[in-house]
Amino acid sequence: MTTENMIIVGDKFECFAENEGVLTASEALHILKHQLLSDKKIRFKLGQGLSEAQVSQLVKTAQDTGVSNLLEFNETAKSGRNYVHKHQQRNSMLGLPRRICESKFELDIMLDDACDEMGDHVTGHHVQGMVITEAARQAFLTITEAFFLKDNDFSSYFVINTLNSQYTSFMFPLPATIEYEIVEHKEKKAGAHFFDVVMNVVQNGVVCSVVTTSFSTYNAGWLEKKEAAMACNAIKYVVNNEDEQNVAA
Repeated sequence: MTTENMIIVGDKFECFAENEGVLTASEALHILKHQLLSDKKIRFKLGQGLSEAQVSQLVKTAQDTGVSNLLEFNETAKSGRNYVHKHQQRNSMLGLPRRICESKFELDIMLDDACDEMGDHVTGHHVQGMVITEAARQAFLTITEAFFLKDNDFSSYFVINTLNSQYTSFMFPLPATIEYEIVEHKEKKAGAHFFDVVMNVVQNGVVCSVVTTSFSTYNAGWLEKKEAAMACNAIKYVVNNEDEQNVAA
């Protein structure tokens, strides 16, 4: 008997789920809960768009109905607030980081379709470019926090110097990985760091996007004072400037 693979994606990817071999999280839960399995040998794989709670519910339902052997996935573990700097877990887009060698790392992309970047709508079959760029931004926060700042006794403030995204192929709501390489790293005074990195977003062996960035980290206590002074200067300029500006009707 041949195995039929089914990929589960978030409900907002309903357009993509119209393709053969794909179903939404709600459809998968309904099938497992009511044991609507055919005589075919089925393996369920995990795509993008599900929350940790949805994945957990699928796993528990499969266990309760005695078909957990049909799932090719288990509970997921995502990078949390300390790594991705997001207060709500639905906005974390990454799994836990893996170090490959001194300068190379990997992270699995784990999108929740309730994240802020997808809160308005999803267009077509693919994942929007800005979602990919945000996942890459979270990647450099995560790698830096997990491997370079973890021993600091102070919190750090990240400053982006450059951020460039190149999109070379559509990324779909399927498993995808960020390959992360540090091109240059300098450690400066008072625990400050400078990084120049390149990130390849890879799906099915194809590079879908290349994101390059240079950024710095500083002691938050030091930079917050400097930022506050700059904010005051910016406010004074606007308050004291009476020039009229052209505004679109």
